[in-house]
Amino acid sequence: MSKEIKGMCLFLGMIGLAYVAILILVMAFTGVKILKSIIFISAFSSFLVSLGLTPQVKQRLMQAVKDKLIK
Repeated sequence: MSKEIKGMCLFLGMIGLAYVAILILVMAFTGVKILKSIIFISAFSSFLVSLGLTPQVKQRLMQAVKDKLIK
């Protein structure tokens, strides 16, 4: 996959995750039931972010998570 497409996936994924954060705040303050939308958008955005990451970055992230869980 080209660098431009990976960059676009990362950008769109991060925008989606920011939108999820805003939706969570709206849900917390208003009590609106939008949990299904939040779950769908966060899953899709996480997928886009994972598409945009290089294998080296994915490996470093997984190692960091494993180190935090072990400690």
